Amino acid sequence: MADASLVLEGSTLRFSGPLTFATVAALMTRGQELLPRLPASAELDLSGATRVDSAGVALLVEFWRQRERVGGRLVWTAVPEGLRPLLVLYHLESLLEPDRPA
Repeated sequence: MADASLVLEGSTLRFSGPLTFATVAALMTRGQELLPRLPASAELDLSGATRVDSAGVALLVEFWRQRERVGGRLVWTAVPEGLRPLLVLYHLESLLEPDRPA
């Protein structure tokens, strides 16, 4: 995972690098360490995502689902334009709405 990372800064998870089939396994492992440390309402900052494929979308959705299961909220911010068509294709555009109820 040398070219992709996930870090926790306050209440924000920050991705950097590619979110692709090649990186999701390591990012999932890192996410499992960090997700329990998030406050009830947190952000997932995607400004550093350089590329996202369908495996990356699956990872992002899994993180969102895990937060929902424990009554938390994970708002996606700085979503790259290249990710938006995938979200529309998979009918996930509602995840982009910042005031969606948790």
